[in-house]
Amino acid sequence: MINKRVTTLLGSSLLSLSISLAAQAQNSDSFIIDDIRIDGLQRISPGVMFGLLPISVGDQMQPGMAGQIIRSVTESQYFEEIEVAREGDVLLITVLERPSVSEINISGNDVLETEDILNNMREAEIYEGGIFTRSTLEAISQGIQEVYSSRGRYGTTVDIEVTEQPRNRVAIDMTVNEGEESRIQGVNIVGNQTYQSDELKDLMELGTKPWWLPLSRRDRYSREQLEGDLENLTSYYLDNGYARFNIDSTPVAITPDNEDIYITINVSEGQQYQISNVDLVGDLVNAESLLRAYTLVGPGQSFSQALITASEEYMTQILGNLGYAFATVEGVPEINDEDQTVEVIFYVDPGARTYVNRINYAGNLSTADDVLRREMRQLESAPASSQQIELSKVRLERLGYFSTVEVDTVEVPGTTDQIDVNFDVEEQSFGSVSFSVGSGGGGNWFIATDLQAENFLGTGKTVSVGLNRSYYSSSANFSYVDPYYTPDGVSRGFSVYAQKQDGFLNVSSFSTTSYGAAVNFAYPISEIEQIGFNFGFGHTELSAYGSSAQEIRRSPTLFDGVDRYIISEANTNPWNGPLSDAVTAPLSDLPEEYKYQTGAPGFIDKYGREFDNFTFSTNWIRNTLNRGQLATRGTFQQAQFEFSVPGSDLEYYRLTYNADYYKPLFGDDWVFHLRGNLGYGDGYGDTDELPFFQNFFAGGLTFNGVVRGFEENSLGPQSTPPVFLETGFTELAKDENGNVLVGESGHVNSFAPNSEAYLTVPVPDANGDPLLDENGNPVLQLATTTYEFDRDRDNFGGNFVTAGSMELLFPLPFVTDRSRVRSSVFFDVGNVFSTDCTTRQSLERNCSDFSIDELRYSVGVGVTYLSPFGPLTFYLAKPFTRGEEDDTKSFDFTIGAGF
Repeated sequence: MINKRVTTLLGSSLLSLSISLAAQAQNSDSFIIDDIRIDGLQRISPGVMFGLLPISVGDQMQPGMAGQIIRSVTESQYFEEIEVAREGDVLLITVLERPSVSEINISGNDVLETEDILNNMREAEIYEGGIFTRSTLEAISQGIQEVYSSRGRYGTTVDIEVTEQPRNRVAIDMTVNEGEESRIQGVNIVGNQTYQSDELKDLMELGTKPWWLPLSRRDRYSREQLEGDLENLTSYYLDNGYARFNIDSTPVAITPDNEDIYITINVSEGQQYQISNVDLVGDLVNAESLLRAYTLVGPGQSFSQALITASEEYMTQILGNLGYAFATVEGVPEINDEDQTVEVIFYVDPGARTYVNRINYAGNLSTADDVLRREMRQLESAPASSQQIELSKVRLERLGYFSTVEVDTVEVPGTTDQIDVNFDVEEQSFGSVSFSVGSGGGGNWFIATDLQAENFLGTGKTVSVGLNRSYYSSSANFSYVDPYYTPDGVSRGFSVYAQKQDGFLNVSSFSTTSYGAAVNFAYPISEIEQIGFNFGFGHTELSAYGSSAQEIRRSPTLFDGVDRYIISEANTNPWNGPLSDAVTAPLSDLPEEYKYQTGAPGFIDKYGREFDNFTFSTNWIRNTLNRGQLATRGTFQQAQFEFSVPGSDLEYYRLTYNADYYKPLFGDDWVFHLRGNLGYGDGYGDTDELPFFQNFFAGGLTFNGVVRGFEENSLGPQSTPPVFLETGFTELAKDENGNVLVGESGHVNSFAPNSEAYLTVPVPDANGDPLLDENGNPVLQLATTTYEFDRDRDNFGGNFVTAGSMELLFPLPFVTDRSRVRSSVFFDVGNVFSTDCTTRQSLERNCSDFSIDELRYSVGVGVTYLSPFGPLTFYLAKPFTRGEEDDTKSFDFTIGAGF
């Protein structure tokens, strides 16, 4: 708008000046130009000036050519005045240059950015260093006022001050008084009969401000927004059969004080029309039945422009899938006002069938082209298919190597039936590398290094290497996966490991030494599904500590270091008879059945300490996610069945199922996310329980990050603390002659915590010798005492886990690259259970089969960032149900796992 006005004013001014000066030189006689002299130049170089002249030295100056010279020079807009004269055979041209703009200063603007105003002025050829024209500047001022008016600020004024400076320059100072923003006080719709005004106003963004939304900006007028609202009204009527609907006028009234705005919308509804016939004309490329199947309108339906538009899009896509990349489909309604019907004719122009010439890639700085090319479903030299091109894009996104994937089709120059398909990708972190070393005091030192590369050296292969050494753990592992072991997408991988673990976080105390290897294959069964197989061998050696739970080792047991048992206790009290020393014997002489309590055996007691297990597992994956990391739409499901092969030292199985569901709410920025996790395991054959070191755990960021707000591995069944028997004696204190010192005490201990002791000792006869039965065996009795022991429980896990999460993913403000950052508010639920709680656990009340009442819940917020070192995940959570033994953790973070 500004440029049009400027051009008009400037053209009028220059034309008047040209006519005036041309008239002065009209009567000059013809002559041969011997020289051209130019006066008045200051900033413009003579070379530029001579380049503007339509004649040169040696040309013949004809009558009337002065006007031509003036028009040519004035078109440059460099000069305010131009005069053409003659001195003999010398052509004299005198000019007065227009001033240049030395600086532009703008103040008072808040609604419009300074840069936007400067760009607007530049489009009108006013900028620092450019030529100054006052008429253009005035037009710019009016244009700025109109822009403010379109935003509801009708009282805006623009004051311009031009200051002359030396060397024919000017400075422009522009002061904007934006005034107050006018508010909409009323919207009136006139002419509507079918729909109530309130129903139509709900379709509009503009309107009066609701009293319950004091911060609403609905009453802020905007011309662009009003045009959008009018389109919404029109679409609403056209989509409901009113083919002749029209908005006649939209007067906007402003009060004299420029504070209040009243909008009136005059409409003509017309009658509701029905569709009488639908026809397809043009070149249907032998696909009429397919095209009609995607036609959403038919005879008898109410006319709907939205359904016509959707049909156009569907048919265009179908033709694109058949290789007609430049097909067009236009649905034209032919209205019959006599019977209020509409015949819809779809004009189909498929164009030439298109073939793909080349598929090109850009942005893959590290990833080899072959890694991208093998994901292509659209092939070169094949007919171009919109569906196959889009599927190729989705497959690249699911790799997880790229934060963004864009695709564009470009017609090959000089052809009408060939296109190039160009993929532009932006690589992101597709692995993690870490190295750490340190000490936690008390000898708890550690050194660890881990490499997880899902696109190792850009080859698309996954390589993982880990070496860890600490006070409680030593391990080494290596794994490798080639996702395209065969050209048709069969993957193959293998892994080896060796580790010694002396303890686990928040888990009952035991240690393992293990090593093993596995090989796996995965076969695609569709574009979104695959089935995998894993064959493995593992050797495990268990070690139990004195503090190991009763579920691991039978209890009570003797303390380490006990090597004798008591035959008769010492007597240090002369009132109880003769003083005597304790009579003991080596523990090796006591029969094995008398050393321990007769109680339920633990896992080690039943199955031993060393196991060689051959395992087989199969898994099914179905993936429709739009991205490999931080997805925003689609589903992911994984089911796995793992079991140890019959004949292994331990026979057991495990079933797991994980699912994710993403549903965009408002674009890809606001997303609803559901997640569910199930797991169950048990023994079979000669093993009547799931090995405890294969139990499921939950809490914190374990088990796919649920249930957050609790300590890692802290939920579910707990172990039964061990109990101990201690036996020993103290020699009686004697003097130098061997006499017992009265008053010094001898003491013998034989106890079990929180209960009567269970250690048996032989019954002495009158002489203090062991009393023998008729078979010559010692007659045994119980030695009794009581002892309170530490009752702290450790987490033991269970054979059944259920967990779920419901999240609202939302964009963080001030974060532009949202493909690398995700934030959410979440609600987590879940717990671990045991379907085979032991008698000990039942008595301790620290184990439960599945129960709704035992589920744990938490709410919180979390953030994941795809850093160069792998995903960083943080969360703040608040549990609102917890058991007496549950340990909570309101903040946690991890590297290498996202949500």
